[in-house]
Amino acid sequence: MGDDDNACVRNIVKEIIRECFPKQIQVHKNFVTYLTKLLLMDPNWGISEDFFVRRENVQKFVGYVLEEMLEKQDRPLVCTLKIQFYFDCNLKHVDYVIETNRNDIRNRLARLKDDIFCSQNVSDKEELDKLFRKIVYYITLISGLGNPTQTRVFQEVSSALKSALDDDELKAFMRSSKISKHELMEQLIKVVAGIRLFNKDCGKGGEGIENLPELLNKAIDVIKEGLQMTLLNVMEKVNTLTTIIDRCYVSKKTYDQFEMLFEIPKNIVDFVAGFDIEYTKDLLVFFRQYELIVRGILEQLDILAHKADSIFKAMEKVLKHIHETVFMRVAVTIQVVFPLFEQLSNIWFQLQDQVLLLSRINQIISNLELYAKQPNYSTSMIHEILGANGALTDAQRLEKTAHLKIRSENPDIEILSVEDFRNFDKIDLEYLGFCCWKLIETDGALIPGNPSMGIARYKGKNFVFSCEEGCSMFSKNPDIFVNRVLDLARRKPQLVNFLQLQDALEKVYGVEKLVQETTKTKLCEDKIVQTLDQVENQIDAEYTWNIWELKREALNLAALLKCKTTSSQTDKVSSTNSIKTQTYSYKDVSQQCSRDNYTNVPARRNFIYGLRGRKSARQFLIELTTPITE
Repeated sequence: MGDDDNACVRNIVKEIIRECFPKQIQVHKNFVTYLTKLLLMDPNWGISEDFFVRRENVQKFVGYVLEEMLEKQDRPLVCTLKIQFYFDCNLKHVDYVIETNRNDIRNRLARLKDDIFCSQNVSDKEELDKLFRKIVYYITLISGLGNPTQTRVFQEVSSALKSALDDDELKAFMRSSKISKHELMEQLIKVVAGIRLFNKDCGKGGEGIENLPELLNKAIDVIKEGLQMTLLNVMEKVNTLTTIIDRCYVSKKTYDQFEMLFEIPKNIVDFVAGFDIEYTKDLLVFFRQYELIVRGILEQLDILAHKADSIFKAMEKVLKHIHETVFMRVAVTIQVVFPLFEQLSNIWFQLQDQVLLLSRINQIISNLELYAKQPNYSTSMIHEILGANGALTDAQRLEKTAHLKIRSENPDIEILSVEDFRNFDKIDLEYLGFCCWKLIETDGALIPGNPSMGIARYKGKNFVFSCEEGCSMFSKNPDIFVNRVLDLARRKPQLVNFLQLQDALEKVYGVEKLVQETTKTKLCEDKIVQTLDQVENQIDAEYTWNIWELKREALNLAALLKCKTTSSQTDKVSSTNSIKTQTYSYKDVSQQCSRDNYTNVPARRNFIYGLRGRKSARQFLIELTTPITE
């Protein structure tokens, strides 16, 4: 990817990290970058200028990463990507740990070193001794040969340093330039370390110095033993999953080609509710990747053990040379013995680096074991599905097809045998030796190919197959199968690094559709049908077997297209035509001819006079009603 694409990746990673925060998804930024780059190797996501301008495309990609990858981090697919990322960042760059550790020690001792270099023209005996003690502390700590706070270690380092740096030379050291001080200090570190290592070999010193050769050999053996046990457990799961997947796919021939069909075995039918073939295939990829990493670590340990052995021999050789140089001599010039001490210290520092590498590898193994516990591997259900037949190992599976031989009618494909290769173990097989045909037909199942059946060489690449049908189908059009594998890796990003397809995917990045799907029409197919009830015989009188008679009837029917149909109406037949009329039933209608109305008349009001205030019992009625006329 170019700078613009890298900028786009950074922007997408920032948005993914921002979306992870409200959902409380904890994920490392570098892993998100690794995952984003793998997914964007598929051009169908649309890495172009308009892709990042259109907001909905970015949101679609971010949503896919969050929902399918990060929210379900215990899925085998995500776990496989995690261990791939961890392996790439650590084990492939394990040598970087040595340089980092050395720089870290020097940074921690930088203030002590600056204090030593800044001391100038010290004439006082007490100040001179103080400076000498600082140099002793610095040399002991930087060389990693003991704890200078311990009395015997301090005395031993002081004695070795005085043999290389007396008081006059110390005063000259203070007056020299900073560059000269740095060069002399590096020389003193190596000389003092060499003197102490020689004294330890003579049995006259070496306080605080560990026996690194013995410790390193024991540590390598312990770590190897633990890794071999881990590899046995991983291979047991790999063999089990491979056997189950292989039994779920059967080869079927249709016309002149073969195809793999998914059929659940009878013993799995009872567990089909909890059996997910896609999850099982992803789980197999995870353990195959774990197996590959464990084998890679074992190779690293073998390289480390071989290198440590060569360091031991080199150190013994230098020690022997020093013994021969100083044997039966009262004094030896520094021009002769100091270079030997420096050579001895350099070898010892290499041995320290190997110890540091071993410690780092051990830490990587511990972290990988934590990743291996994340995916869900149901042992009980797996063994119940497997049944009483048990799982086949890779060796047993290859032995079953060892007597078969693959053939090819394609002149561009050359069939070779194992004997044709001088060092077959060093030959690179495509797709790590897995069957290319079954990888495609099963949509990602890793079934090992069998080199004993033959190796198909096409365009300088070596392909192996697990069955004769696979090579037969591959030979018809090898390029289609190669492109289909790349298309599969685009859909399943965990296969990109596992099958080492990074370079191939980058070459076809500009091609959106690697495979053009074609639909094949079946002309005929033989079928066998079993009926339960017998059908009575029926004879059709109009049936004819003569094909020319059928053709004649077909021509007669076709001639109807040229005919014209007309119709006419005559008076004689007009009376026979049916005439329909529409009648209506009587309808009740009401009508109002009068109108009800009303008027307002004055309310009647009367007043009785004499009810109160009169001594007599006579009252008068006074009418107060308003007249209608008013």
